[in-house]
Amino acid sequence: MIHYYKRSNSLIDFKNRKGQIAILKRNPPKESELFFKKLCQFPFFLSGYVRHDSAKEDIRKLLKYEIPKHLQFDSFYEDWLEDMGNMCEIFCSMQLEDSLCFWLGSKRGCKRYHVDMVPYRLLVTYAGEGTEILPNDGANRKAFVEGKSNDEILKDKSALKYTNKWDIAIFRGGKKGILHRTPDSALDGGSSILMRLDYKSFLSDIKKINGTI
Repeated sequence: MIHYYKRSNSLIDFKNRKGQIAILKRNPPKESELFFKKLCQFPFFLSGYVRHDSAKEDIRKLLKYEIPKHLQFDSFYEDWLEDMGNMCEIFCSMQLEDSLCFWLGSKRGCKRYHVDMVPYRLLVTYAGEGTEILPNDGANRKAFVEGKSNDEILKDKSALKYTNKWDIAIFRGGKKGILHRTPDSALDGGSSILMRLDYKSFLSDIKKINGTI
C-alpha cells in the first residue's frame, strides 16, 4: 500500500501507519536542472553520518572534497544543501534518533526487484529517473522469494509506478516491504543523482556483516 502525503513534516507519521511506502510529490526547482546537468559530468558517491542538529553543515563537510569547487559556488548549491538537511531532520525525527547514515551518489546498481532489509529507508532522486516500484498486485512475490528473475517477478507491467525527480519516498523495510529497483535508465549510465538515508548504525552493521570491522 502506498500512502501519499502533502506536507513533508507529515511524513513523520508514516511510522505509525501500516503502508509499505510513503510518497510526497514535489516539483523540482527550475534552477536545479542546469545544476545537476553539470554535476552529472563528475561521477561520485559518498557516505557518512549526519546529525539532526547540524544536518546541513554535516552534509556540507561530507561533500567538500567530492563536489567540484565551481559547483559549490553555484547559487543553487545552498538550496540543495538546505533540502538534503531538511530531509535528514525529518528522517531523524521519524525514527526518534539524533543522527543517521547518509549516502549520495551517481552510481545506482539495484537491478533486481528487492525489499530493503532495514526498518525504514528514505530516497530522493535529484536527477534522472526515480525508483521503479512494483506494488503487490502486479508482482509474483513467490518468484521473488525463490530468487527468480525480474521477468518472472513482474506479473503485470501496467502496475509499475515510478517516483519522480525530487519526490520524497520512505520505504518500510522487511519481507513485507514493497518491491522496487533502480530503473534501466539509471543502470545504463544515464545521468542520475540519488540520496539515501538509513538508520544511524547502518554503515557499521554492514561492515560487521562484511567482516571489515
